[in-house]
Parts: sequence; C-alpha cells; structure tokens
Amino acid sequence: MRRQPRILTLIATMATVAAAALGTAGTAHAGVVGLQDDQLPNYVGQPLVERLDLLAATKTRTTRVDVLWDQVAPTRPADATDPADPAYRWGRYDAIFRGLAQRDITPIVDFYRTPPWATAAGTVAAAPPPGDAGRFAGALARRYSGTFRDEAGRVLPRVRFFEIWNEPNIDQFWTPQCRKGRNGAYVPIAARRYALLAYVASREIRRAQPDAVVIGGVAGPTGGLDDKRKRCVTGTESPAASTMVRYLRAEGVRLDAWSQHLYPIGPPDRAYAFPSWNSLPTLFTQLDKLRPNMPVYVTETGYHTSYNRFHRYFVSEQQQSDWLKRTMEMADKYPRVVATIWFNLQDNTGWTGGLYHSDMTPKPALAQYVTLAGSSPLLPEAAR
Repeated sequence: MRRQPRILTLIATMATVAAAALGTAGTAHAGVVGLQDDQLPNYVGQPLVERLDLLAATKTRTTRVDVLWDQVAPTRPADATDPADPAYRWGRYDAIFRGLAQRDITPIVDFYRTPPWATAAGTVAAAPPPGDAGRFAGALARRYSGTFRDEAGRVLPRVRFFEIWNEPNIDQFWTPQCRKGRNGAYVPIAARRYALLAYVASREIRRAQPDAVVIGGVAGPTGGLDDKRKRCVTGTESPAASTMVRYLRAEGVRLDAWSQHLYPIGPPDRAYAFPSWNSLPTLFTQLDKLRPNMPVYVTETGYHTSYNRFHRYFVSEQQQSDWLKRTMEMADKYPRVVATIWFNLQDNTGWTGGLYHSDMTPKPALAQYVTLAGSSPLLPEAAR
C-alpha cells in the first residue's frame, strides 16, 4: 500500500482535532481570530494545495498574506498601475488567492520588499520610492478587485483588506530609519517617507477599489525614533506610532484602520510596556488624532517556545497555548480591535512562535487555536 504523504496525514489528523475542539468550543469571540502561514508564497502546484488544506484544517476563516513586491516585479514595469504589464509575475499569488477563496478564508494582504531596480541601494529593505510602491499597491488592488481576468481569461477573486507595507519602523524592512541632523538630533526619515508612501498607496488602492479597506501603520513592536532621547532606537521603548501619526496627519493620509504588531514580554494581561495589550489605550489616543475611534487590526502577535535570533524571550509550549487563549480574551476587551492574527503556523530557524514545530509536529497551542477559530466571527465586510 502506498504511504500517504506526511502533510496529508497531518490534515487528516487535524480534522480529528478540529472535530474534538469544536465539540468543546466555549464562548464566541467578539473579535476575529486569524492565523498567518508565511510559507504560502514559497509553494506552487500540489504542495500549495496541500499547504492551503493544512491552513484550512485549523478552522481559520481569516489569514494574512505577504505579497513580496520584488518577486512580483523583478524588472521595472512600463505601466506600474496595470496588473497586466508584462514585467509582473502574479502566478503564485493568483493561485494563493484562488485557493483561499475556495476554502472561504478571507485574506488581509500586505506588500513589502523593494525590488533592486527601485533604489540606488538595491536591497529589499531599502526605503521604497513612494510613487513606485504606491503604484504597485494600485496594481495589486486592481488585479484582485473581483473583476480582473488573468491571462487565460478567468476572473480572479477579490481581496478587500490591504495593509501598506510591513513594519516600516524596523530596519529589517525599511532603511534608513533616521539620520543625524546638524544640531545632533535624529530626524525620523522612515516615518516621514512612510507617510508619503501611505498617501500614494491609499489613493491608488481606492482608485482600483473605492470600497477597499486601507490599513496603515503596520507597526512592529520595536524600532524608530525616540523623541525624548533624540536618537534612533531598536528597543521596545520606541514610540513609533506617535511619530508615524504625526507625519501621516501632516500629509493628510486617509486610513480606514491601523495595524499594530504585539509581542508582549510576559502574560498578555500583565504586560504593560508599549506596545502591549494593556497599552492599547495609549495607542488609541494617538490614533484619534488621525480619525476618532479608528479601528485596529493586530495583524501579528504570538509567543515563542525557544530562543531564536529575533526573540530572546520565550515560554514553554503549555504557556504558549494558555497565553494564546488569554491573548484573544484581551483582544475582546477592546471593541476597536477588529481582528487578531496569530503568527505563525509553523516554526522556522528564525521564528519559533508557530503552532507546529519546524518538523510539523504539533504544539499544544494548535488545538487551542482550533477551538478559538471555531467560535470566531467572520471578518467584517467594512471597517469604516
């Protein structure tokens, strides 16, 4: 008898876990519970189908998808606003969004990684030219508007929720962050340029889809400019949101929602350093300067179960499971938090916050997530 591939065995096992978890599901959650698998863009063909089935087996109805600009546009398009420009390579994302639609999973989509042709630095973390990146955002929204046809004439599914970049306050995704001025004080270059990108990208996304939900900030938990000490920082004390809001206001950027990433040090309900669940009221006060009662999407959160190069702080596997539940309970305390996305489905060498180990053996948090996802509402059609 032919041996079943490991991932198919996992999917079958997950079906059993899901049935048991749903049978013991507790109170439904006010906010949306979601899960990201950052490996999706690395798969094609049948392996992608199996990976999508594995994601669906967790009972998640909301996910986050990274669109890697440098891979979609390896050369400069002649018309960057046209999704059909020959320079674009959309194939794997067409397959991802079709697969998600077939499984009734709603994506929240971000885009990042600057193509080498777009900047003199030629690195993926180089600050993106606002015009080039903004026009790419428009092409992305136009291609997945629900009416655009691929090269074979087939209508592509709709994506409605768009995040502008990923963690632009961290130098891993955006450099430079700051520069030293003549008076010795540091100037927040990244925050200022991000506001320019957000202005162009939000305009282009709405041109493609007038009722799209445009989500800005996408702020990581570290990095940026320390206003009090006048220096660039990489620690958790960085008030990145306040700096970004100041420049977004100055540019007159209109956002439908804010995205914040939360990786607290300590239990979700007992961590207070910004950014954390308990410090969200401070964030809300800042966001009210952009728009009163602006909704917030926590599009990354989680806890690591071993030391890695990005997170020295880690917890036991049982703590991860317990704190996953407490994370979603904390999210429910804030009506402005629309959705909370756990990162990630699977561990890798640089990230150990997955529901699966790197060898695809499950952690206790997997069954906990299935229970929560089974009682989660769907992502709202609009967040305005």
